[in-house]
Amino acid sequence: MKMLKKYFNYGLTLVIMLATPLLYAKAESQVLATVDNLTITSDQLEMAVASSPFATQFIAMNEDDQAAIRGDLLRRMVISRLLYLEATHQGVDKNTIFIKEMNDFRLSQLYRHYMDKLRSRIQIPEEAVAAMKSQFKGNADGFAAARSAYLADRYRGLRMLTLQKLRDKYHVRIHEERLLPKSSDDTLLLEGDGIQITYGDIAPDRIDKKQINSAWLNDQLYKRAELLLIAKAAEEEEVDVSPRVKAFGDERLPALLVEQKQREWVPDDQTLKDYFRLHPEFGQIEERRHIGQLIVANRKQAESFRQRILAGESLFNLAGQYSIDPYGRSRNGDMGWIQPGRGMPQIEQALSKLADNEISGVIETPAGFHIITILERRPGSTKTFSGVRDRLLQAVISEKMNAYLQELEKRHRVVWNVIKEDTNPSTKTSASGGS
Repeated sequence: MKMLKKYFNYGLTLVIMLATPLLYAKAESQVLATVDNLTITSDQLEMAVASSPFATQFIAMNEDDQAAIRGDLLRRMVISRLLYLEATHQGVDKNTIFIKEMNDFRLSQLYRHYMDKLRSRIQIPEEAVAAMKSQFKGNADGFAAARSAYLADRYRGLRMLTLQKLRDKYHVRIHEERLLPKSSDDTLLLEGDGIQITYGDIAPDRIDKKQINSAWLNDQLYKRAELLLIAKAAEEEEVDVSPRVKAFGDERLPALLVEQKQREWVPDDQTLKDYFRLHPEFGQIEERRHIGQLIVANRKQAESFRQRILAGESLFNLAGQYSIDPYGRSRNGDMGWIQPGRGMPQIEQALSKLADNEISGVIETPAGFHIITILERRPGSTKTFSGVRDRLLQAVISEKMNAYLQELEKRHRVVWNVIKEDTNPSTKTSASGGS
C-alpha cells in the first residue's frame, strides 16, 4: 500500500485508535508510528493537540471530530519526520543557510533569556505605587497604564546602562567611517573581545538594495551589536538554550527542504503558465450565491415555518431562534456566499431551480429539513494568469509534493501501530502496518 493512501485514507483504523484517548491515560505512552528509527508516541500526539489552534475547543468536540483532528495531526507528524530524515540524508543540516538560521535563533534565545532576567529585576517602589493608586483611584486601566509606563521607562534606562557596561567589558570598537552602502561583505564594522560584525552580516544579498542607506546600515549595526553583546553575556552566565535550539532545528530542517524543492519544482513563472495552459479551469470563477437557510428537526415544523415565511415573517429571524444548525443559528440563517456544487445534492438540486428571493419548498437531507432562499448572485467570470497565480502555485506544489512523498516512502520505512478497541478490558490488540 502506498504511503499517501495511508495518510489520506487511513480513516477507520485511525478513528478506532484516536477516538479513545482514555487508553493513553490508563497506560504508558504508546508508539503510534515509526519512520525509520524515529518514533511518534501518543504523548507527543497529545502535546501536538494541546498546542494546536483547536486546543481550546477540543474537549467540547464530539469523538469523531476529536479523532479527525488527532488523525490529521498524526499524519502531519509522520510527514514531518519523513522530510526531516530526507533533509539530513541530503545534508541540508550542513547548508550555510541552515547553519546561519540556527546560530541566529540561538543568539535570539540567549538575548531573550538575558533581557527577561534583566526586566525581572525592576521593582516599583512602594511610594511610587501609592502615588499611582492615588492618582488613578477607581481607574484600573489608568493605573495599569501608569505602571507599565514606569516599568518600560526603567527598563530602557537599565538596558542602555547594561549595554554600555558590556561594550566597555568587551572593548568594543565601532568603525562608523566604513559604514557605506557599497562596502564589500568582508568590511569589518565592529570588533571586540570575541565579537565582530562585517558588512555582510547586516546587509546580506537577499536585502533589497533600495532600502540600504547610511541610516539603515547604522540602525542594523547597532541592533546586531546589541544582540551579540547580550548573547555573549548570557553565554558567560552559562545560560542553556540548547533544548529550544534543537526543537527549532527539528522544525526548520523539513521546512528548508520543502523550500528547496519548491524552487526546483517552480523555478519561474513560465512553469506556472505552462500548467495554466493545461488546466484553464483554474481561471474559471463559478457563479456564487448568497444563501439564507433555516433547518429544523421534522417536516411538520418545517412546513409550519414555511407558511409563516410566505405570510411575511423573516426566515432570518426564525433561523436565529429555531435553526438546529449552530452555525446557521449564530448567523441568523445567513450562510454567506457559496459556489455551486459545495452543498448536499438535495440542496444543490433545489438551488438550481430557485429564483432570487424565492422561498424553497421543504428539503429533506440527513442534517434535517431545510428551507432555503437565494438573496443575490454573483455571475461567473474568467481570471487571467496574474489573478490565479497563487492558486496555480499551490496546485503545482501539491502535485509535486504528493509524488515526492511517494519517493520518500521508498527510502524511509513507515510503520503504523494502531491500538484497536477491545471489548475485553484486560486485553488489547495492536495492528502494525509497514509501507
